[in-house]
Amino acid sequence: MTVSGLHVQLVVNTLLYFFNFVCGFAISIPIGVVTIEASGGCLLYSTITSFNSTFLIVNFGQKVNCNVPNYVGVFVCIFYGLGMGMYNLYAIYKSRKDPCIVPQMWVLPFIVTNAIAAFKTFICSCIISVGFKELCDALTSEKPYKYFSRCSQAQKLKLILPGTEKTASLKHFYDYINVTQTASWICTLGWILLVVSGSIRFLLNRRLRAGGSSTAQDRIAIIEPTA
Repeated sequence: MTVSGLHVQLVVNTLLYFFNFVCGFAISIPIGVVTIEASGGCLLYSTITSFNSTFLIVNFGQKVNCNVPNYVGVFVCIFYGLGMGMYNLYAIYKSRKDPCIVPQMWVLPFIVTNAIAAFKTFICSCIISVGFKELCDALTSEKPYKYFSRCSQAQKLKLILPGTEKTASLKHFYDYINVTQTASWICTLGWILLVVSGSIRFLLNRRLRAGGSSTAQDRIAIIEPTA
């Protein structure tokens, strides 16, 4: 489908790639800031040990739980999303002069790579959501002490780092992890839409090629023999 010489589906795909590119920053930066604020500790899947009615001990989760969103956000969303967005943008520019370029573009390899990106982002989203829920459940639990009624209240929390007299402030952890979680699920939806869009385009290209070949055969059939 074209409008004023532009292939609408290609334009939509390009916008989706750049949208996922922006989402990559929203995934990786907030979780990175939270990790820095916690002096390198990962709050996802953290457990809470009660010290007394006033103090609690936060046992950080494994760092890999926070590394996954960083890697997925940077490599899957930012680098790959930007690369594919620029590639499609160049194809749109070239198609203004030669509309035949778009039907000749590869489709199936990008369906596969986008499906892999969707799967990785989905796993990343699950890791963030489950880890975030476990942290908030631990902070709002009533056993043996109820420190916070809502998870967001724990943003006032200050940690005393083990073995040192240094403190770490967690003043933004709830808001930032929530941003990372939301952006990750939205980005997952973006990759799924790209897979669906690519599959539709692949089927349309096959139908166009089949129609073109049958038309060519009909033209050959109606030519009368000259001998």
